[in-house]
Amino acid sequence: MLKSFLKLFTAITILMVIISCSTDNEYESLVAGEDFTGTNIRVLSIDTFSVKLSTMKFDSITTSTSGRLLIGQYNDDDMGIINTSAYVQLSPSAYYLDNDAILDSVGLVLGYDNYYYNDTTQVATLNIHKLTDKMTSDDLYFYNTTETSYEATPLITKSYYPTPNNDSLFVTLPYNFGEELFNGIRDNIITDQESLYQQLKGLTIQPSSNDDGSVIGFSTDTGLSYLRFYYTIPDELETDEYTYDMTINTYYNHIESDVTGLPLEAITGQEYNLTSTESGNISYNQAGTGYVTRIEFPSIKDLYNIGGSEGTILDATLYIEPNSLSHSDIQPLSETLLLYTIDQNNDLASQISNSVDVVTATTTNVDSEFNQVAFTVPVIDFIDQKLNESPITQDALIMIPTDYNSTINKIIFNDSQRSNFNTKLVITYAVYE
Repeated sequence: MLKSFLKLFTAITILMVIISCSTDNEYESLVAGEDFTGTNIRVLSIDTFSVKLSTMKFDSITTSTSGRLLIGQYNDDDMGIINTSAYVQLSPSAYYLDNDAILDSVGLVLGYDNYYYNDTTQVATLNIHKLTDKMTSDDLYFYNTTETSYEATPLITKSYYPTPNNDSLFVTLPYNFGEELFNGIRDNIITDQESLYQQLKGLTIQPSSNDDGSVIGFSTDTGLSYLRFYYTIPDELETDEYTYDMTINTYYNHIESDVTGLPLEAITGQEYNLTSTESGNISYNQAGTGYVTRIEFPSIKDLYNIGGSEGTILDATLYIEPNSLSHSDIQPLSETLLLYTIDQNNDLASQISNSVDVVTATTTNVDSEFNQVAFTVPVIDFIDQKLNESPITQDALIMIPTDYNSTINKIIFNDSQRSNFNTKLVITYAVYE
């Protein structure tokens, strides 16, 4: 489960004049005279440290706390066939209906929450099935790998064009399905959640295996998504129509990707690291499926060999370039990422923070003419930790968006070789002489 951790470091900000290094020199320096500090200081800007990228995959991530149902399927050149399906349990606010109530119709209302990914101009399919088992978990959460069995034949299949900027999507369900539930509540056969689950353990909404369009987000909020029964109570004068709702009380999204024939197929477990040199000099991040880019700095200890004297890191910034062909208007690039550390087993360790707030990576223009961008990542806290740790560990950095468990957005990163060294670590280092 991805969540915020306690802040680990308090950083002292030192304002210095930074001299950027050229492509021809290993580093450049500025000498501050004795009148300024009582000693000579050389300030070096160094960008020759190696940056190692690899891809790993979390065994599972929580998808039952995001407030969003993700439903859809599409084929991605980088990530394979992405399939997302939603599982829900429902309950009413009260188990009571008038004794004379007669069901007119029943339908599922799915409220759009404005999220979508990939091509919404393609027809999408919803297959709504009844669950055959109750949704259960060993803890308080459900995950992207969780599955609950359901009936092979759907209650209904609906094809539609997604309109995520609209209010909602309405799916009419079979009358006999609604009548059994409605009459059970009216006749006091269904009187609580347990007796409801005897007749309706829940629903799953599955895309078609032939879909190749988009993944759509629907809200789990009580007033936006619900199962609605329309009914009347006949009398001698007039007949009014009433509604009776069941809302979502538990849910999760099952998210999977078929990476057959792609470099990602080599990742067989959470501890496996697919290096960028094994995957065409790129690495992968994708929310929802669990893929993340592992970032290491193998040569960082060489900093002690520079200058021959004691020194201090004034700044450390990682620039990492997303592949320009991997994002577009329908596959937007996340503009802000959070920094975490993972250990040698690729288990989540902690979130990177400083004395002010959590540390974030943000996009910046590298070349406006060619619309090239890079993520600027403040890594001074992590570098300080690596230089001073004892014993030496094999932990690494990862970057994930805040909505990592509620979207399926991807980022493909170019390593230093593929990016022509736009992916690089730049350290500003003061040497005391």
